[in-house]
Amino acid sequence: MGNSARTRSIRRLLLGAFACASGTALLALLFYGSTRIASFDARVTAHFLATPDSGLDRLADFAAKLAEPAPLILIAFGLIALAVVWNRPWHLVAAGGVIVAANVTTQVMKALMAHPRLQGALGVSYPIEIHYPSGHTTAALASGFGLWLITPPRWRTWAAVIGGAYGLAVAAGVVIAGWHFISDVIGAAMVVGFWACLALAALIQTGKEPVRGSWRTR
Repeated sequence: MGNSARTRSIRRLLLGAFACASGTALLALLFYGSTRIASFDARVTAHFLATPDSGLDRLADFAAKLAEPAPLILIAFGLIALAVVWNRPWHLVAAGGVIVAANVTTQVMKALMAHPRLQGALGVSYPIEIHYPSGHTTAALASGFGLWLITPPRWRTWAAVIGGAYGLAVAAGVVIAGWHFISDVIGAAMVVGFWACLALAALIQTGKEPVRGSWRTR
């Protein structure tokens, strides 16, 4: 019974990883390869943009910068401290792996796929990046997942709320401030999802993560 449940969970996670990888590639093909869909992406993104130099624009800029190197370093040390306090070394290793792998994946993709995609579509006032996916969103979501992963199961609901709020704030910030298209944020989420699924599958396979503990609090 236990082995059967473990096998099913691992299969679902591997399927999830495949779906995220496929979705990331499909988004790139659609939003980079189709002018019509890329224009739709720009139009939808434009609805969320703040007026330059407005209060909302400054707030969005602040939120986006929560995933700059300095805050991320503090978060990394915080995750290490929590993992030590909770005695979760293997979960810390897995979380670190997701954070590093997701960010490296995003940076490689950004370098390979950088080109003037609808440059100026949102107006010259916005410092829109032309790289897919969003690096700031990747860093924030990966860090949020890391917090959830190292947290003991009985407290994971709170960890999910905190990590999710952080990731959502950064994702909204980069869109509202005009740093990224919405497709860039979605792509970043799927990059993190890919590595998160693999990390969870590895922990379950090695017996470091109980099957039930992976999905719900005790």
